[in-house]
Amino acid sequence: MSTVEGTAPSTRIHLGRTGKIWIGALGLVTLWALASWIYELTQGLIVTGMRDEVSWGLYITSFAFFVGLSAGGLIMASAAEVFGVKSLRPLARLGVLSAAACVLVAAMELIPDLGRPERVWELFRYPNWTSPMIWDVIIVTLYLVFAIVDLTLMTRRGRDPSRRARSLRIMAYIGLPAAVLLHSITAWIFGTQFSRPFWNTALMAPLFVTSAILSGTALVALVALAAQRFGGLSLPQETGSTLRKLIATTLAVDLFLVAADFITIMWGNEPRDRAVLNMILPGGSLQVLFWLEWVVGGLIPFLLIVAPRERRTWHLGVASALVLVGVYAFRVELVIGGLLKPILWFPPGVSLGSTDIGSSSFQLTGSYHPTWVEYSIVAGLIAFLALLLTVGYRWLKSIDATGELS
Repeated sequence: MSTVEGTAPSTRIHLGRTGKIWIGALGLVTLWALASWIYELTQGLIVTGMRDEVSWGLYITSFAFFVGLSAGGLIMASAAEVFGVKSLRPLARLGVLSAAACVLVAAMELIPDLGRPERVWELFRYPNWTSPMIWDVIIVTLYLVFAIVDLTLMTRRGRDPSRRARSLRIMAYIGLPAAVLLHSITAWIFGTQFSRPFWNTALMAPLFVTSAILSGTALVALVALAAQRFGGLSLPQETGSTLRKLIATTLAVDLFLVAADFITIMWGNEPRDRAVLNMILPGGSLQVLFWLEWVVGGLIPFLLIVAPRERRTWHLGVASALVLVGVYAFRVELVIGGLLKPILWFPPGVSLGSTDIGSSSFQLTGSYHPTWVEYSIVAGLIAFLALLLTVGYRWLKSIDATGELS
């Protein structure tokens, strides 16, 4: 990967016209999402596409996705210290910054999913300690605090260098297992649902952790490339090489785990499991997710990284973006696909709660179509994440004149 050459980067980044348009556009999308959420609060969850059968829709899907991004960012940053991967150290602060921003957005993603968000405090007042849900709430909160403290230590000046390095090393040793635990607990929320056989697999936690490292690395790579192009960041060539190797390796492992799960389901041929898988495989109603995960977000980015003899920056950028598409497709097929088959799978089916002339009010297969409200809120939170990363990077550059954020 090429390195930006020229004069030394300034400690102050001037936005310019393009930067102002970028921040303005992100702000408008965020405000539209806020207005959409206010509309949802006044009208109720009926304005979403979620119903009795598919009660976890785009909000929970995006929550799982953002949690993975945050865990992956911190795992990558901590690995640089724990395993001595020197080529990743220039991205340590970006990794922690993305971890903090993503886990904050993940927590915010839960709010519109609650019909009565003002009652969220009761979760802490009456916690059910046997439920992985309360485990996830606690670890997400602690994780956000940890990421903020870690980033603060990284950016503080005037301390004894040896003491600062020792503190950061301790934080790295804490952060690595914490990030793995964060996404493992999120996976167990699905994997411990015995009434959902499609989720009930021991591979759920390894799948979530692997995809977290994959997507988190891809996000940091995208932010770093954007900072190199527009923000004056100087990236060593070996850093780009390590990012390529990490993305290619975790992508291969991630697809292997998904394939192992699919093969087990097909071989066992359990009707409920197979019914969900049939929707995802080619020819099924959700087959677009299969192509997005395996081709658009799998084969193409893998070839972009490992096949070209000449390593170009845009190869890594496009591959990282496509990887994020593929990981999100996996989250959709897991969350929504796993809910589309009712728990009680007997005629006449589950009541739709409404009747249409000429059609049945019962169904044996769930249906879910996100509404403009859900799309608007999710898009707004993505824009807010981009805004946090943009402002956060400018803040990092304002306190660091080295140009490497190490």
